Amino acid sequence: MQEIEVFEIMINGIVQGVGFRPFVATLAEDLGLHGYVENCESGVRIVLDCDETKLREFIEILNERKPMPAKIRELSFSKKAVKTNKIRGFRIINSKKTGKINTSIPPDIAMCDKCIGEMFSKGNRRYLYPFTNCARCGPRFSIAYVLPYDRDKTSMDDFSMCHDCNTEYTNLRDWRYHAQTNCCEDCGPKYWIVEIIKNEIVSHFSGEEAVKQAIGIIRAGGTVAIKGIGGIHLVCKPDPDAIKKLRNLKDRPRKPFAIMAKDLETVKKFAYVGEVEERLLLSPARPIVLLRKRGDIFYDVSPGFHTIGVMLPYTGIHYLLLEDFFVLVMTSGNISGEMLCADNFEALTKLSKLSDGLLLHDRKIVNRCDDSVIKVLAGKPVFVRKSRGFIPEVIKIPLRNRKHPEILATGADLKSSFGFFREESFYGSQYLGDLSYYINQVQYQKMLKRFEKLFDLHARVVVTDLHPDYFSKTLGEEYAENRDCEIYSCQHHVAHIYSVMAEKALKKCIGVAFDGTGYGFDGKIWGGEFFSIDNSKCMRFAHLRYIPMPSGELAIEKPELMAYAYLIDSGVDLKDEKAHLLYENAPVKTSSAGRLFDAAAAVLDVCKENTFEGEAPMKLESVAKRHSESFSWVLDKSALPWQIDFRKMIRELYSEKDKNSISELASKFHRTLAEAISVVCGEIKKLTGEKNVCLSGGVFQNKLLLEVAVALLEKKGFNVWFNEKVSPNDEGIAFGQIYWHVIGSDG
Repeated sequence: MQEIEVFEIMINGIVQGVGFRPFVATLAEDLGLHGYVENCESGVRIVLDCDETKLREFIEILNERKPMPAKIRELSFSKKAVKTNKIRGFRIINSKKTGKINTSIPPDIAMCDKCIGEMFSKGNRRYLYPFTNCARCGPRFSIAYVLPYDRDKTSMDDFSMCHDCNTEYTNLRDWRYHAQTNCCEDCGPKYWIVEIIKNEIVSHFSGEEAVKQAIGIIRAGGTVAIKGIGGIHLVCKPDPDAIKKLRNLKDRPRKPFAIMAKDLETVKKFAYVGEVEERLLLSPARPIVLLRKRGDIFYDVSPGFHTIGVMLPYTGIHYLLLEDFFVLVMTSGNISGEMLCADNFEALTKLSKLSDGLLLHDRKIVNRCDDSVIKVLAGKPVFVRKSRGFIPEVIKIPLRNRKHPEILATGADLKSSFGFFREESFYGSQYLGDLSYYINQVQYQKMLKRFEKLFDLHARVVVTDLHPDYFSKTLGEEYAENRDCEIYSCQHHVAHIYSVMAEKALKKCIGVAFDGTGYGFDGKIWGGEFFSIDNSKCMRFAHLRYIPMPSGELAIEKPELMAYAYLIDSGVDLKDEKAHLLYENAPVKTSSAGRLFDAAAAVLDVCKENTFEGEAPMKLESVAKRHSESFSWVLDKSALPWQIDFRKMIRELYSEKDKNSISELASKFHRTLAEAISVVCGEIKKLTGEKNVCLSGGVFQNKLLLEVAVALLEKKGFNVWFNEKVSPNDEGIAFGQIYWHVIGSDG
């Protein structure tokens, strides 16, 4: 033993599970450097026995050539004296955890070209093996139990490497060197198929034969439940009969399905693909991207909508299936309303009645993840659903005061997700579904515990939604009581705006929150809100005029009820006693922009019943074209908060529906709302001087409304911001709840 001086390099970011240690080892070997690399609680630790010139050369090349999925947030080095034997050569040593976890793992990564090439190379030992992957691609988050990221801390621990795989794993010059998920047909996971024949479950065929059998069922017009990386898809051909059968089985009469296409060239034959959309489709995250259809192709897949959700294959089984098909319908394998199924027993129990066969495998999905969904708005990618391929993602929130306690934000209930905050970092969960379903509540709690364990999180403060009946609020209260935490409640739409502010590091803004529902300070249902925000001070400056909701929450499912309410409130002479009775006895009032969209869609006979959330507004957007005219409306400034009165618009919409095209009227409706946003923000600016406008809430997933509103606001000199890192819908609420809390105590 002797005391020698070495350089210690600490790297924080996404540097585990991306082939970073093998890359470091190979680079050090190429440069003739001695030392070692290991995973640790803060990321990766590298020790080098070299001079400073060599060190700086090493760091420069490391930054330039790091593996594509890797992201370096912080890199520091220092000189240390250590007692050790003379270091010779360079090696990867076993990971160790000596402190608090302060790193992340990558999301699941689409299969790389090199692995695809191997899988389709006859004579290769991985020929047609669907679990082929390497250090730079394949499952990551979906199989991880804890950090540091090593095979024995993932569900791949169930599979011991064979001699050939172990040889690759230990060979510094092999591209699978230290690949934690390394496997092959002899030692790795395997598929098998379960067929449903006359309501009887029959298990037969495994491996390559199972895949062939699944292809046969699909080709014959059947549906197969197929287990992938983050969960199970229901898969069928995109022809009318197969889709009709799937819709009947899933009780999903009109909601669009997503499709998976063989390649980008295929996609361009049926949809318009812009530069940003193309980049998203080909990205390692492989999200579903909402694209504008060419004509009315795939009508049964997306009935009555001008867009279609498309993704490209991202795992071996997809490439094998799409050797026989150009396009397949791929929708979440779940009972309507529940989270997607992820384990074999759950699939057999729930999906055997929805499919003609189940193609399952024996690798556990530890963290289930739906496919992410993205829509390009105003030239920027916006999350409709943030999950597989993007979770986990640590989002930095720069603050003056770095000594905030750890925080848990429980989000909202309809599109649930939670988030933790520690040391300027936000750890947000994937999409976790509608918490009105018990099974989703169970999964939400399981995932919360998983995040605590995975990232070593221990909240001392809890922030919930204001709604007294939300499960997420009740859970937050119980969490706080059991762990002696401080607890706070943030109003729903306030959280929406703070989520944009957090992304853009803003302290002041005019906020516009348009969505379907949210519990207001006055006990009414909000959803068309304008705020003036200065740090933690938030003033409700204006809102859509309150309107009764006939039959309460039933009006969310029945846009026709909201149409009655708006028409009666606007003075239209409706000869319908029942409508008047429902209006007069409405249990609650709302300022929701989402309900206004529902009413307009029903008045124009575009949609009178929502068979899924947001159907009416989506159909109204689909029939609309860009138009320069608008309807009349009034801004009542007689008292604060101001009221935006659309009664004139409703009367004009109703009186013109037999004179003008539905497309023209839908366009005028969108333009009117965009103009109202611009005018109201302009009036608030006169009083506050504020030039930043933040737009958030699910209604701003409407491409036409958002883009026209942004254009009008920018024309007035506003800086316009909207969500890009989290979804503008309720998935982004937790992010806003945290920023709302920390900004008040940031100093």
